[in-house]
Amino acid sequence: MANLPAVIAEALNENEDAFVQLNQTAMLNSMKSDGGRIEPAYRSQAYANMKGRNYPDLKLTGAFQGDMSFFTDGEEFFLTSNDPKMRELVDKYSLKIFGIAPLYRPLAQGRALSSIARIWNKFVLNG
Repeated sequence: MANLPAVIAEALNENEDAFVQLNQTAMLNSMKSDGGRIEPAYRSQAYANMKGRNYPDLKLTGAFQGDMSFFTDGEEFFLTSNDPKMRELVDKYSLKIFGIAPLYRPLAQGRALSSIARIWNKFVLNG
């Protein structure tokens, strides 16, 4: 019999890039993993005008988002960044900058369930 957590872990790992991309998209839309806004608003109206938004998108050079990673144990998954600014940004905006925002969860769940079904079929049903 297949180990379900191992099947889930494999399915989630298969979708690592998609999950990171969904988290990056949320950040670019100033959205936390709980659906709340990344706050506080920019202090400088000139900077906000240049960025085209009033709230942080956590993208200055692209290094923070470009160095994001995903890992799972089959029961939970985690998104983080290996960029040196990570701790400072978490301290300022909270750990909720990492994760899949409610708006994007149906996409993430659909990808994961599709992979789980395919892997389950392959290992358990010999399909």
